[in-house]
Amino acid sequence: MVVWQARHGVTRVHTLHQFSELTLVEANPKEPSQVLIAAEQDIALVSLKDGGILTHLQGHDYVIYSIKWYVGKNNPFLDDSEPVNHRAEGLKQGCAKLTECNERNRIKENSRQQNTKALGSFDGQYFVSSDYGRNILLWDLSAKRYITKINVPLSASAFKKQMSGKEKNSGKQHIALAWHNGNLLTSTVRGELLLWTLQPTGSKFKALHHLHTRAIYNVVVIGDVAVTSGQDRFLHGFHIGSSSHLFQVPTLGACATSLSFCPHDANRLAIGSQENNIRLLNFGSEIPLHTQLIWQNIKGKILSLSWHPAHEGWLLFGTGSGQVGWADVSSGRVTTFAYYHQKAVYKVEWGPSVCPQQTGLADNWCAYSFGDREIVIRNSSDPMADSIRLHKLAQEMDAVKIPKDVTEFSFSPDYKYLAIGSQDGQVQVHQSCDLKLMVTLVVVRKAIQHLLWQPPSDSSIPYILAIGSSENKIQIFNLEKNFKGEEGGNVLTQATQELCGHESRVVWLAWSPHKTGVLASASYDHTVQLWDTKTGKPMVNYGGHTTRVFRVEFSPADPDLLYSFAEENNVHAWRPSKLKCKTSSESSATLKEYLPKKVKEKEQTAAATAATAQAVVKEAEKPQKVSASSEKKTGANKSSGQNFPSSNASGGKKAVYKSFFPKLHMVCSRKKSFHQLAILNLLAQLKVTNISGLNNINECEIKEVEEDLEEDLGEDSNSRDEGEDDYRSVIVDTTEKYSYILEKDSEMATPDDFIYALNMFGNPHQMDTLLTSEIEHHEARGNDSQVGLMHCWRGTLDEHIRSAARHMKLTPFLVASAPQVSINLWKLASEAYAEQLVNEGDIVTAASYLVNISKVKEAVKLLLKYRLYREALAITKCRLGYDEEMVETVVTTWAASAIYEGNFDLASTLHLSLGHVEDAAHCMSRRSDPGALFISAKLYEHAGNVELTNSVGLLALREAALKHEHLKIDSFINHLPNLNWFRTIFCCHNVILDLLQQVTMDKEGQVNYLTKSRRKQKNQVYQETPNESKIVNETADIEGKSNINANVNGDVITPRNTQNCTSEEWVPLLERIEEEWLAQGITREQYPQLYETITLNFSTQQIPTSVKQLWFLVSVALSEYLMSSCLESWDQHLTTALGYVVSWGKADHIFHLTHALLPKGVNCLMTLGTTVVNEVDKDASSTVNHLRHLYYAAEISILHLHIHTDEFWSKLHSHSSDIKNEIPEGETLRHSEELETIDKESIPSEFAKEGETTVASKSGTLTVPADKSEHMDSTEKEIIEYGRAYCLPQSSNELITVLNLYFDNLNPTYMSAPDVMGLNSGLSSPEKLLLEIILKLRERGDISEDEIRKLLCKVPANRNIF
Repeated sequence: MVVWQARHGVTRVHTLHQFSELTLVEANPKEPSQVLIAAEQDIALVSLKDGGILTHLQGHDYVIYSIKWYVGKNNPFLDDSEPVNHRAEGLKQGCAKLTECNERNRIKENSRQQNTKALGSFDGQYFVSSDYGRNILLWDLSAKRYITKINVPLSASAFKKQMSGKEKNSGKQHIALAWHNGNLLTSTVRGELLLWTLQPTGSKFKALHHLHTRAIYNVVVIGDVAVTSGQDRFLHGFHIGSSSHLFQVPTLGACATSLSFCPHDANRLAIGSQENNIRLLNFGSEIPLHTQLIWQNIKGKILSLSWHPAHEGWLLFGTGSGQVGWADVSSGRVTTFAYYHQKAVYKVEWGPSVCPQQTGLADNWCAYSFGDREIVIRNSSDPMADSIRLHKLAQEMDAVKIPKDVTEFSFSPDYKYLAIGSQDGQVQVHQSCDLKLMVTLVVVRKAIQHLLWQPPSDSSIPYILAIGSSENKIQIFNLEKNFKGEEGGNVLTQATQELCGHESRVVWLAWSPHKTGVLASASYDHTVQLWDTKTGKPMVNYGGHTTRVFRVEFSPADPDLLYSFAEENNVHAWRPSKLKCKTSSESSATLKEYLPKKVKEKEQTAAATAATAQAVVKEAEKPQKVSASSEKKTGANKSSGQNFPSSNASGGKKAVYKSFFPKLHMVCSRKKSFHQLAILNLLAQLKVTNISGLNNINECEIKEVEEDLEEDLGEDSNSRDEGEDDYRSVIVDTTEKYSYILEKDSEMATPDDFIYALNMFGNPHQMDTLLTSEIEHHEARGNDSQVGLMHCWRGTLDEHIRSAARHMKLTPFLVASAPQVSINLWKLASEAYAEQLVNEGDIVTAASYLVNISKVKEAVKLLLKYRLYREALAITKCRLGYDEEMVETVVTTWAASAIYEGNFDLASTLHLSLGHVEDAAHCMSRRSDPGALFISAKLYEHAGNVELTNSVGLLALREAALKHEHLKIDSFINHLPNLNWFRTIFCCHNVILDLLQQVTMDKEGQVNYLTKSRRKQKNQVYQETPNESKIVNETADIEGKSNINANVNGDVITPRNTQNCTSEEWVPLLERIEEEWLAQGITREQYPQLYETITLNFSTQQIPTSVKQLWFLVSVALSEYLMSSCLESWDQHLTTALGYVVSWGKADHIFHLTHALLPKGVNCLMTLGTTVVNEVDKDASSTVNHLRHLYYAAEISILHLHIHTDEFWSKLHSHSSDIKNEIPEGETLRHSEELETIDKESIPSEFAKEGETTVASKSGTLTVPADKSEHMDSTEKEIIEYGRAYCLPQSSNELITVLNLYFDNLNPTYMSAPDVMGLNSGLSSPEKLLLEIILKLRERGDISEDEIRKLLCKVPANRNIF
């Protein structure tokens, strides 16, 4: 964090090591020495005095976006001022009313303060923060916590817009913050500004405006005005007090890329932007200017614009992605051409077709574009048509070839000629009609940047062409004479006028539409120059830009106004009449006066003192760039040091090196007289030792000399000492003799310095002395790399390596160099270096060094210690494959670690690789997914463990059933034949799931719990009664099952003349389960054995923890229920099945099970299946009575749930009115007492025909013929009961009928059915729910008070409902 003192230009830097990145800073307005710092998700209060953290706050889950201090007088939960009603203030009259108002405000303020004290007092400094998750936290610094949290909605408007994909997966959602009179202002991600009323228990907001079309980035409050800036690049001013919009200011969010004035409307300017859009400014509107933004279907930054010369409002554009299209500015519609350039489009222009006879576009305007170094022609009337390439068209016309490296093109004002510029600076001017080459301009030598024809005057068209190029000159060509000749092909090597004055390339030109001959040019020298092309002199120069200028245009409406832009996010408008500078050099000189002057570098001193010598030594130890000049000064060459390449990340910097001879560098860092005296001393040494005579000794004499040296080896030290003394005396004499060579004010170097410097050029003994001294110098300063290399040069690595091993300073180079001394030393160094690498954390490399010296087991143990199991196993199998015990140790250790980490698949694989099948199976059995359990069962089967195979296989089947993976269940059973009995549960579970899916998919509002069954019956003859045949056939015809009849028992009957017929029946759930069992080959003879097996494996009672487990357990209980052999077990398993849904406590699940067991009503017990228990025992069973009670209790709960919805009442009213209109005179609905005569049962509404009255009750859909309702026999009643379906009441009369039915059928004896079963159903008392339904009917007023009283009388008075 940098603290700036702007007045004195002083800065102070504080580093907060606790955070990796600082993202936001906000100064405390009440305490200037404190700031709030946001570090991603954390907030810290930091002191600017010492950079210490005073408070560290945490609470955000996303990166923090904005922080604002609260500057109000009270805490944020107390408004600083009440909202003022200006209209009421103006109507106040008299002091009495004012006093009364003040008293009322005082009482209100006291009550607010009491409420605040009750909620908790907040006395410290406050601030608010927002993050990218749209969360806002209000903090109390004194409490060091946040005191309220707000989540800003995506939109505050009543109409909730569908979220886009970007908003759903948005990573950053910007919420700007501000305070106004103690109230919090925030933005939304959709551009709205909200005003919040903060309360500890809950905050409310009010939308102030929705002026922005995209997210708001910042909010600034100035008085009562809130200024907002957003992603749509607009600044909006909004007055909070009057809720009025004050202004809208358009801005540029990126650098402009093109300018173009409309030729039909001088007040309209088009600006292309790098933000992939076009802004249209209307200078005829009031300030702020009206702005139109065109951005849809534009891909890439706009690089070029061109207005259509004939169609008003058509704007042609080219983008950086190769797209070309035009926009209709009146409608904002964008039309793009099908063909895209491969690269950016740098120039677009409207024009008539060249060679119209060949192209067939004689009457059409074409869009010309330049990109990919070629010019492309497009038909504007057919954007999808193929484009025409100009160079291919020229080849077909046998005209002069168009340059391949095109950089620019431009049509003449009358579109008769086309100028084409190229990369080499040549400009070709062709005739448009046939591409005939008229003239070639070869003056410019660099790439053409812009070609511009002078606009026509009133009398004629001057064919004057201005050329801007990568040169700093502008060429003007008058081509009128060249166009008069018919031959053409002229070559011009000299311009008519040359404009000089720019200091860099010229990239854009603009002719003045007001004054003939005035030209403006934009250049990379940061200036815009105006020229008088008639005289060739500069007029004025605009230097207001600080970067490269790209465009300049004259205003068509004002002759003294120009527009230009550079590499900046703004467009400059300036007047030449107010400028004083005439050239770019003058503008640059003027600009330098306002720029801060650079501090001059201090002059370097070159005093050769002892202090500077020490500085030179230190400098020599630092990395230095190698240069030829330094080598000349020091007398060193490149071979005297080692180059260390620098990192490529530094941008390709030159290699740096560290000197190996710092002492020599220090001695030789003197003035040139020292080196001159050194040369004289070396010459004197050669004379003394007669080196020249030794050069002529032949080989025999050399051998004799060597033998003499060996004999006199003991006298070498004395002779060397004597030689050094003689050498020193020679140096002293020589320096005294030539002392006049020294510069003034210079001291003579000591003889030791000369001896040390000349050791580099002396005999091997002298070089060894020099290296020894340099090595000691490096060791004292810890330069281990240089020490190792220099010991290698000397051949003294033995002792150095041993010392480095003791001090753990080995390097790869020393270890690699050890074998040249001895193998034992190499082993010692490798082992020591491995220990060193372990301490440094490089375990794998350390183990590799141990492997190199054949200590493989030690390497493996090292890897196992640091849990590098893959590396350990690879080394063990490659180097110790014969040692099975070691391999097993590695694998078992790895497996134990995998089990500890929960990676049971890996542990199983490892155990299986060793042949430990049961261990592998045990690992897989610890997982809970079906696939893993099945694999575990197969492994146990391979190991011969039948008991565990069946146990784990059953777990796999159970988990697959819970996850509804039915394909896996079938495959598992095929591979585990011992578990074939599980097909009974599997089939039962499938049938239940199919029934639930059928019920869920019903769309008619009715729910039928009968399931479909297909049976084939052949040659069956049944003589039905006429009444039976009529009713059943009507039912079959309505359901779309022609030629199918059924008797009263539900059996399929076939007409006498029918031989074979396939019918589709609706059967109860339990019957459908037994059919499925039979299809799988499970007969009733197998029931006892299957019952025993299922009971043995599912003997433990469980409580369901999920819906999937609930229905699986119900499937098990129903399977046992159907296979029961006695009344006691039958009753027990039915109780178990009901207990599961009751314990789950959801009305809909109780509803599903009870209606699936009794799909034809509570009185038809044949659907409960099994032939073991007769109907009398079923009817007397307490469990069956509990089932009946739960049947009605679930229906009452469903009805109670729906009466609280508006949709239910609207349907009820509409059906009631329809029934009143449809019932003829003399036909009425039957009362609840009459319904009892047909057992309160009914059939689906689709069985109803014309002339019948439908009463859809809660207990079912009842269809009763109006003229036969009192004369129905038992057969008709059974037919109606057979088709029973459930739906909600459709009218008020039906609702009353249903309520009467429930009161008459609820038996108080079984009101505590769940309690008797030892379970808590989670359902409210049915009587309580019925009473609430009746009270709701009274509240709605849809039923008469008499009917309400009748219903209330049926509520038992002796039960405490509430």
